[in-house]
Amino acid sequence: MPGGLAQLADLVDSKNGFVSARIFADQQLYERELETVFGDSWLFVAHESEVPHPGDFVTRYMGEDPVIVCRGRDDQVRVLLNVCRHRGRKLCLEDAGNIRTFQCAYHGWTYNEAGELTGVPFFDAYQGKLDKASLGLHQAARVETCFGLIFATWSDCAPPLSGYIGEELAWMMRILFDRTAHVEVAGPPMRWTVDANWKLGAANFSGDGHHLPTTHGYGAALGLDASRGHRIGYVLHTDEGHCSQMRYCPPGTIDTPPYLGLPEALWPEVDARLSPEQLDVMNSHLSYSGNIFPNLSFLCVATVGFLNTEWQPETADRPVVSFLTIRQWQPRGPDGMEVWSWQLLDRDVPESWKEASRVCYERAFGMAGLHEQDDVENWAAITEAVRSPRARQLRLNYQMCMEATPAPDWRGPASAYASPSFSEINERAFYDAWLRRMASPTIPLPQAGEAR
Repeated sequence: MPGGLAQLADLVDSKNGFVSARIFADQQLYERELETVFGDSWLFVAHESEVPHPGDFVTRYMGEDPVIVCRGRDDQVRVLLNVCRHRGRKLCLEDAGNIRTFQCAYHGWTYNEAGELTGVPFFDAYQGKLDKASLGLHQAARVETCFGLIFATWSDCAPPLSGYIGEELAWMMRILFDRTAHVEVAGPPMRWTVDANWKLGAANFSGDGHHLPTTHGYGAALGLDASRGHRIGYVLHTDEGHCSQMRYCPPGTIDTPPYLGLPEALWPEVDARLSPEQLDVMNSHLSYSGNIFPNLSFLCVATVGFLNTEWQPETADRPVVSFLTIRQWQPRGPDGMEVWSWQLLDRDVPESWKEASRVCYERAFGMAGLHEQDDVENWAAITEAVRSPRARQLRLNYQMCMEATPAPDWRGPASAYASPSFSEINERAFYDAWLRRMASPTIPLPQAGEAR
């Protein structure tokens, strides 16, 4: 292995369970991430329910690249680099809307919803040398959807999205995102900034369940959490680095509500859309979390109200509910990120159920959610600590459950691992996938000390 690649390989040693602290603090590594991890992967950009009509658009990011996600008059969704081809000004400053044209506020160059350059002031002054056909907005190489989630990639060489997601994760995702015909976002995403490296959020949702008793231990300490932080279940991951974990509570603690607490009127539709094996997992597990590599995480929890109030009995005005959220860890340097968080709801549940679910989501994982604040504090403290010269030399420990065998009773495709307590299997898989992207032979490696 060439010297530069060998140096990269030293950053992740999943065989022995170590990850270098450098990957959370190094500017050169971060800039390489933008080219390899975010340049070559499929990245989530929007949900179909955010752009349902021709001309609808939202502005998003792919890594640090600003993009416009727009549904054209031909009903095709395109992802356009949000940069004018004239002087490079950011073109669209609105978060969302419906348009026929985008016009640059600097010199007035105008583009239609398909990204084509349609208007240039003082066009005659270019003396016939301006080729409008070649100066449309730069577009993502490919755009595809999976269960209503819209993904895009800059890479012409990326596999189809279905192959990238993989059968294993798609099987589990269907339980959350395709259980009824109309799973929609509840509104625009909440957004906030965190002084933390983006990988910490992604890896946490990939498989870190053992922080619950400590980080979120207030519920147990106050006698509100009947499970006392314990969870049982399965973890699974794919070769692309996608990860998921499904959990339930030990017998005698918290009962798992059927159908994720969805109203009974929806159960026949769910029965018709999911396989018997998927229904078994849906009805036997309390929580689902995971991460679609690199930076889209999801979480679904079915409780009576919220994680630390399972002890409260169900009543007419306090129904069993669940919440489903997706969140994207947008990179903003090695020591910063923006968190974008959406709630998703089944369109046909009663308004009272939607409201109860919304309160549950906001109280737990909204911008000021109790669990959200706990997690962010940890990630920011890690990022601050590993900036120091000594800390960057540390190898951080990921050795929990190094020896694991596939669970024989897993009912889904491929393999999952039983997790009677907790493990770091998925986190090692996440960092393995990160390392493979970083070692891409198509991106030249900087020499030691070379500025990028």
